[in-house]
Amino acid sequence: MTTVRLPDGCKGLDLQDGAKYTASRPGGTVDVEPAHARAIQRGWYGQSGTMRGGPQFSFGTRDGRQCVPCKRTWNVWSEVCPRCGLPTGAPAAAGSAA
Repeated sequence: MTTVRLPDGCKGLDLQDGAKYTASRPGGTVDVEPAHARAIQRGWYGQSGTMRGGPQFSFGTRDGRQCVPCKRTWNVWSEVCPRCGLPTGAPAAAGSAA
């Protein structure tokens, strides 16, 4: 099964082959069969970015580097703050990201 996030206000999907998927709340997620996820991705909703039928990925690290003036934690490889340009401090402990 593949998780698909529905657009805001959408309560479910009624597909052309008769399959129906209902979310627990409007704008929630539904688990669909892999073939349906591929069809969503190839269709208008997937091409326009309205819905995604595929694996979800995130990018980042557990630790980060602190910028004290901005009060912000950046990625661990950011030696210079992207916001103010000052050097960032030593890596922050896991879980203290802002």
